Amino acid sequence: MSLTAPASPAIARPPSYGVGMLLSVFLPGAGMTYLGRWGWHLGWIGILLLLAVLDGVLAVVTGLGFSVLTFLGWIAQLVHYHRSYAAQAGRGFPSTFPAAGKIALIAAHVLLLVLPVFAAVLIPNLLSARQTATQAGEQAAARRLYLQVVTDQVDGRLSATCPQVTLPEGVEVTGCAVDIGDPEEPVLNVTFGSGHRLRLP
Repeated sequence: MSLTAPASPAIARPPSYGVGMLLSVFLPGAGMTYLGRWGWHLGWIGILLLLAVLDGVLAVVTGLGFSVLTFLGWIAQLVHYHRSYAAQAGRGFPSTFPAAGKIALIAAHVLLLVLPVFAAVLIPNLLSARQTATQAGEQAAARRLYLQVVTDQVDGRLSATCPQVTLPEGVEVTGCAVDIGDPEEPVLNVTFGSGHRLRLP
């Protein structure tokens, strides 16, 4: 009869101090979730947001450009992580928070930082592209109107009334007049729904 030694229990790998510190540096409070103390993660987000608001008020009152309170709060959460890691290590890193929950919460924090950056970049670009397209349509409409004015001039039907032409889709004309003070060189004045005004030639 052969005897086999009982299998030794698997030893859980403790959290890395360096990983948690890096998370705390770039995602303030995230190191606490890494240690399984997710409540402090959310707490530090709230604290730092409050300090940022106070820094804004302080900047208006004193003209100070440096976010003193936010910086001190960031340092404080790093110290808190350092002390919490030591305390958790002394207790064997007890945590009932699942790894999937840690990943989800940290990923959500990343999105909170990334989405505003994307919004700050994309929204102005989208608005600029829309404005460019609108202006292009208005210029095309003005050229069509002026071409009709010139055609009426050649045909001897020149009038101060705005000519009727088919406008590009999405372009609205709210005001239009033809200055025929000089019949040899009529001037078209057009106002669009966007508020832009064009004068041709």
